Amino acid sequence: MESDWRQLAILVMGMFLLNLGFSIIMPVLPYYSQNMGASAFDLGLLMASYSVMQLISAPILGELSDRIGRKPVFLIGLFGYGASFLIYGFATGLWMLFAARIAGGILSGGMYPASLAYIADMTNHRDRGKIMGLLGASSALGMIFGPSVSGILSVWSLTAPFFVTAAVSLVFGVIGYFVLQESRAVDAHRIRPEKVSIIAPLRSPMWILFLLAALITFLISGFQGSFAFYMMGRFGVTEVPSAMPVLGRLVILTGPTIMATLFTVMGVAGVACQGMLLGTSIEHIGERKTVIVGLIVTAASFFLIIVAPELVSLMIFSSGIAVGTGLVVPCLNSLVSKRTGEEQQGAVLGVLGSYNSIGRIAGPPMGGLSYDISTVLPYVIMGSLSVLGAFTAIWTALRIRARKGG
Repeated sequence: MESDWRQLAILVMGMFLLNLGFSIIMPVLPYYSQNMGASAFDLGLLMASYSVMQLISAPILGELSDRIGRKPVFLIGLFGYGASFLIYGFATGLWMLFAARIAGGILSGGMYPASLAYIADMTNHRDRGKIMGLLGASSALGMIFGPSVSGILSVWSLTAPFFVTAAVSLVFGVIGYFVLQESRAVDAHRIRPEKVSIIAPLRSPMWILFLLAALITFLISGFQGSFAFYMMGRFGVTEVPSAMPVLGRLVILTGPTIMATLFTVMGVAGVACQGMLLGTSIEHIGERKTVIVGLIVTAASFFLIIVAPELVSLMIFSSGIAVGTGLVVPCLNSLVSKRTGEEQQGAVLGVLGSYNSIGRIAGPPMGGLSYDISTVLPYVIMGSLSVLGAFTAIWTALRIRARKGG
């Protein structure tokens, strides 16, 4: 068991770095890409391109982890992710930013399914949701430190966050190579189970879990892809020092500083949720009801952002998104894993990763396009979809209960 926890620590750190890399560029990427001529829609496409590649690579690499093991797939992702950030740092045009996103999406696509499959290998059904919550908490920690580090490094250069992320990822990849152990026996002659297509989950009783997974990443990425422009459009905050209302006063802040602070606060809320609240919620009301509660909290948060008059209230309501989605994601991962056979954990969780990618593909362009129509429209859309997701989850739960009762 002690060995299992050492392996879990490696996985947790890997997912921390994956999200650190994502969040560390969030405060600067809108301005970095804008300096290369990107519009709000271009930024949405730039963010979506990463997920398009993960949509393709995650099922392939997830199935590969069932055949050759979790460790090589996980490490390929970590090294590839680090290398993609070197391309960011040396970019001289928008096309190079797209190249970095595409390369990072392809190479890192296996980290998510390999990590979840590893946990499925080492846990029982009772503990799986809580342990997967640790991965979620580590992801939230990445969201905490990423923007904070970005805010500090961007003082020297907008490219500094990219080079720091590349160095940390590559160094930890080397550590993982020597420390991480394989979680399952690898047999080249093992009979391969039937491949899982991306359409197959929609024909199974798990269809709602996969659609909700796509919805949650759609909401998160739509928020992340539009919020910098929302701040610019509603409050006039740019990369140069600007006046921002804070508790009835005007404070001179820059856009990257505000974004870094806001995502840090969201990360703290996400860690608190998945480190403390999640386990209690699962224990008392179960994973399905926790999903419903999380969707309701997320919906309320999106609508409240629209009426937030200043920075502190924006941070509080944005943290509600982190709490709501933090309740939903680990429960969905656990529910899918529990309903999947041992030999197909990597493949099915890879397909789940593809549904996450579908959400990330659609979210940023939606955020950019709807923002171009109206400043608040992205949050009206995302709040309404959260409500729809909650009602769909309730309807499905009632049908399952009626079927069992019958």
